Formats: sequence, C-alpha cells, structure tokens
Amino acid sequence: MSKRVGSLLAPIALGALLYLAVGCASPASQSTTPSSNTPRTGGPQVSRGKELYQLDGCSGCHSLNGTRLTGPSWKGLAGSRVKLSDGRTLTAEDPYLTRHIIEPNALTVQGYPGAVMAQAIETFDLKNKPADVRALVAFIDSVR
Repeated sequence: MSKRVGSLLAPIALGALLYLAVGCASPASQSTTPSSNTPRTGGPQVSRGKELYQLDGCSGCHSLNGTRLTGPSWKGLAGSRVKLSDGRTLTAEDPYLTRHIIEPNALTVQGYPGAVMAQAIETFDLKNKPADVRALVAFIDSVR
C-alpha cells in the first residue's frame, strides 16, 4: 500500500470508529422494539390489550391465572412450548400468537376446540385491525 493511500485511510478509519462508538452508546440508536423474548411489563399496548381482553370476551375462554377454560390460559403462554392438534410442537412467540388470533383454526392447541374461537371472534374482523392484534399479543406477553 502506498503512503498516500495509507494516509487517506487513517482518518476514515478513525471517523468510522468514532461514529460506531458514539452511535452505539446513544439511546437513540438502541432498538425500542422488544424482541419476542423481551417481556413487556406495561405501556399503552398492554393496556389496550387488557381492555380488549375484557371487552371482546377473551376472558370468557382464556384465564389469566392458569385455570383451564374453553381456551388455554394466557398465564405463562408467551414463550412456552405448545403442542398443536396436528402433532407439531412450537414456541408460542409473537408470530404464532398473532397468527392464531387472526386465523384461530390454523394453529389450534391440542385439546382445545379451535372452531369455538373462530366463531367467537368472527365479528371483530381482527385481520383488518393489526393494532388490536399487536395489543392483544403484548398483553398475552405480559401475563406471567
């Protein structure tokens, strides 16, 4: 490498290191979106999800204390291993919870009647209400 190229690269490398050091340390650069493994402990989405749970009748089939009802309890559901009626086992992370809320018959938990939920939520049109679905998932994630 020639001296001229080396002398040009040194300031660029120093600038890149400073940019990374300052950028990674600033709160603005850190993600505010929780991963599927980050528990949500509050906030407007969780509050809205709790409101939907109570108003839309979710509480009639899903307990928050581990009691088995028509549907699985939401206590500890998020992040747990779930056995489906088709024999598959998966982790109840946000993508699964979201899909099950939108398409209850697609991923039915073994031992529970999927058609009941599909009929119960049909009028809520959740496929066209992504904010409500996200709020319900945030609330389910918060129930430990």
